[in-house]
Amino acid sequence: MLSNTKKPEPLAAQAAVEQKTASKAEKPVEVSKAAEPKAEKSAASAKTEKAAAAAKAKAEKAAAVAAAKAEKAAAAAKAKAEKAAAAAKAKAEKTTARKRTVGARKTAAPEVKLYVQYQGKQISQEEAVEAVKAAWTGETIKTLELYVKPEDGAVYYVINGSETGKVTF
Repeated sequence: MLSNTKKPEPLAAQAAVEQKTASKAEKPVEVSKAAEPKAEKSAASAKTEKAAAAAKAKAEKAAAVAAAKAEKAAAAAKAKAEKAAAAAKAKAEKTTARKRTVGARKTAAPEVKLYVQYQGKQISQEEAVEAVKAAWTGETIKTLELYVKPEDGAVYYVINGSETGKVTF
């Protein structure tokens, strides 16, 4: 009988261990159930935070796109203004160049040398002017008109539109 009595003890001990294990297993399940709402809350919180972060990222991206568009528009406007300014400058230079060319033609007189030859005699324009200046004793010469008459061997002059005279050559 001893053997019969000893066997139930281990079964009883085993049943007690199983009860303890079962109660322990139930407690973690209960703890898990208690933790589930917290986990659900934290999951919902995480979803909310994730959605907020996504919204913030979208807003930042939209702001960056808007800033890029504004910079691009500003750069295009600046380039257009610079192009217009360059065109205006080129037009002004072209106009100025034309005026300078026209003005240069009017002011630049060609160098003229005049010689009169007759029966072996010759007189140049410079010699005639010097001869008239040497003979003239009146007021300052503003205008001088010379008339060369080779058959007389003389240069006739009109000074300042009214004074007349003659120089031989």
